Amino acid sequence: PLEPLVALACGLSAAFLFLLLFGLSVYLLWRKRLTQAGLIPATPTIPRCTTPVLQTSQSSSYGSGDVPFFVPPRFKRTPQLNEEKEEREYAEEWELHPDLHTQRGSVTLGSWFPLGSIRPDLYQLPEEPSEWALPDGSAVRLWFALRYQQEREQLVVSLLRAANLPVQCQGNVTLVKLQLLPSDDRRHRQAKARRKGCHPQFNDTFVFQVSNSCVDHCSLKMSMYTVDHQKKHHLVGQVMIPLRHSELKETAGKVQWRDLDNESDQPLSKNGDIQVSLNYNQSLHRLTVVVLRARGLQCCSVCAQVSLKIHTQVVRNKWTNVAKGNNPSFNERLTFRLLPMQLDTACLTLQLQQPSTEEPVLLGIVVIGPFMYARGRELEHWNDMVSKPQELVRQWHPLGSADTVQELQ
Repeated sequence: PLEPLVALACGLSAAFLFLLLFGLSVYLLWRKRLTQAGLIPATPTIPRCTTPVLQTSQSSSYGSGDVPFFVPPRFKRTPQLNEEKEEREYAEEWELHPDLHTQRGSVTLGSWFPLGSIRPDLYQLPEEPSEWALPDGSAVRLWFALRYQQEREQLVVSLLRAANLPVQCQGNVTLVKLQLLPSDDRRHRQAKARRKGCHPQFNDTFVFQVSNSCVDHCSLKMSMYTVDHQKKHHLVGQVMIPLRHSELKETAGKVQWRDLDNESDQPLSKNGDIQVSLNYNQSLHRLTVVVLRARGLQCCSVCAQVSLKIHTQVVRNKWTNVAKGNNPSFNERLTFRLLPMQLDTACLTLQLQQPSTEEPVLLGIVVIGPFMYARGRELEHWNDMVSKPQELVRQWHPLGSADTVQELQ
């Protein structure tokens, strides 16, 4: 007689639990729908602040528990009428605080806007006064520093100062335009000198995004201009710096200088000219030849062949890629192995050739070497390379015909 009662009790208990679970499920679904509809807040409400959170730049005092917020300044281009006023204010500030501006870095956004101070520990300034010495003659010298951040794939260029500007340019505004070549980005970066004069200072920092695989194929071009009162830009000079991973590591943060190249200093030759940079590292037994560009050619496409010759034997031949135009740019670095004892018996032969399906057409040739092979400008270039192992010595050379070079040899 107890078995039916036990079965009834179990059935009632199971039915009660089922109803309880069903009701709980219905309640949760109802709650979820109300929350999605916005009738019930998902997070607890916070009472409205009675005091404003934003603070103006005039009230800089705040409690330790408050978080200060500042309204960012708007980038407005200064009207042209206020440029002279800014220059006078800057000159007065320079006289009062000269040290403040010598280590100042900025990025140009319309008018320059300070980004931060240059950290002295990242840049090794020259200790000897000779490194800051003025160039000989009328050459314009530019000081800068390069640093490549491999993790971020960024090339940081710090433009510091210039010296020995021509007299006719000292009363004008000085600009330096920076461009990374070759690049799909046609835009250039621009630095404006802090003050006018013979030795303008820039102290600007620029960042270029360059992948690790493309660094060795890029060159940094820096062109200096002066802007007269009619807003016309006049080219003072320019310099092309080929980039290489190994050299960027060696010179990271070190202040370097280059003399700007002015094409108007030298007339064009009959067959055209070629610009070359040379460097010899005695400890590594490495001769570096940088074929920069050519001008005044009578063809549309050209390549350069560089040959290292010892006595009368050609040791090694190397070629650049084909460049197009009457004034082509190569910006290619070629290296050769050369022992110090072979410097007096070796020479470099550079030939500009027009590619052809049958045989390349020789456009011009130049031989650079010691007294045994060269004279004049070519001999001077070789001697400067040997006497200046820390520099890439750059120079223009007129191209001669093959018959002229054979007569000289």
